[in-house]
Amino acid sequence: MNKEYMTEVEKFLSELSKHMNDNEELSLKMIYSLFPEMNKKTISWRLYSLVQKGKLYKTGHGIYSLNKNNEDHVSAGYEYLHRKSKEIYDILTEYGYEFYITGLDSLIGEILHMPENYPVLIIIEESGIKEIQEVLNEKDMIVLTEKDRDILEKTVLRNKVDVILLRGKDFSLARDNISQKEKGFIDLYYAVTRMEYGVSVPELSRIYQSLQRHNSIAMSKMKAAAKDRGISTEINWLIEINKASEKTIEFMSYQIKEVKWS
Repeated sequence: MNKEYMTEVEKFLSELSKHMNDNEELSLKMIYSLFPEMNKKTISWRLYSLVQKGKLYKTGHGIYSLNKNNEDHVSAGYEYLHRKSKEIYDILTEYGYEFYITGLDSLIGEILHMPENYPVLIIIEESGIKEIQEVLNEKDMIVLTEKDRDILEKTVLRNKVDVILLRGKDFSLARDNISQKEKGFIDLYYAVTRMEYGVSVPELSRIYQSLQRHNSIAMSKMKAAAKDRGISTEINWLIEINKASEKTIEFMSYQIKEVKWS
């Protein structure tokens, strides 16, 4: 009986491993989707058993990998946050809403020149956005949400914004209320490309290249972060671009020019 059970666990691990190529990490939600016919409690128990035996590693909240946690994926932590970011962090912990600080604050170490002043990016559950915006406004902070993005197009006002609140649903890619690097990049990318955030596109590109060069990102987490942000199509394209042929890149470049000048 025990031998038969272990065989089932090994089969489970073998099937799971097929989806963890190139040091990929998978969320519990994603693992559930890979085994739709299996009871979730059975899956959870098998994951627990494999972790206990050292055949699988839990690398974050609800995140699993075949390899030990790469600390380069983890943000520097609270002590490295800028003063304003720490102040906001401390305030938000008093209100009980799901939240995490993201963007530049979670990418410390990947950015050569951190701006002296920048809007702090906060991901928060939708039910808490209005109240937290009011709370921070009362503390003399200028706080915008996605609905206020038009204001960010005005340079004078953009330089005075303290906080940008973005709604989120998936809070598994954060640790101690600070996003892991994959989510930090995705949220920063979103803010730069949609909200006139004060980081240039060349700098954004350099940050991405640094994350790749230092092996600081797991593609499964990037995809999960992109799904939460609603930009899966373009991020999947970004991830797969290195696999495209020279002719494919040439064709894409031509199409981009056509869109630009149409």
